[in-house]
Amino acid sequence: MKRIRKAAGKQRHRLQAPRSSSLSCLDLSKIGGSEPIARMVARGTELSAGDMAIELKSPAGYYVYTISVAGVVRYIGKGKGRRLYLHMKEVRSRLKRDYRLRSIGSRLQRELTKAFLSGAEVIEQVLVDGLTEPAAYKREYDNLREYVFAGKRDQLWNVIPDSIQTPQEIQAYTERLQRNLKSRDRWVRTLSALTLEARRG
Repeated sequence: MKRIRKAAGKQRHRLQAPRSSSLSCLDLSKIGGSEPIARMVARGTELSAGDMAIELKSPAGYYVYTISVAGVVRYIGKGKGRRLYLHMKEVRSRLKRDYRLRSIGSRLQRELTKAFLSGAEVIEQVLVDGLTEPAAYKREYDNLREYVFAGKRDQLWNVIPDSIQTPQEIQAYTERLQRNLKSRDRWVRTLSALTLEARRG
């Protein structure tokens, strides 16, 4: 009987023991000191709590959304359900394992991770919901085009469709292709000529 009580006592103590700090799993070499890590953990706590509140209300149907970092729109996307929250969810998930910033393939994920670590405010916002899928595609495309034509292409972390180009960008690209026709590289000359022909067609 004494042995059972003793074992039960140990089990209670084990359950009540504090969990290991989340700081212990972070790589200090990636950030450069403990102060940014403390900021990051606090920020992570805020966002996680926010997610729990946000996830209770998903937008209706397909929708178009933006992700702003420090008050600047950095991404325009479309989705359904909780799509707009998945980008930051992936960022927070990454911080729980070993990773290298330069190895992150997506520019959006790389930049969001850097922003998160710096303590920048990240806000996901629905522009319009209740759309059909084709309407959401068109609205996203139109918004991207609007930003590009306003001279804000470099502001966005999107992969911009090739079909979205200002007249100035088209002219610069055409001139570059024409210069390539005099290249010493046969493949460059051939591909440039084919591209010019296709654009004129």
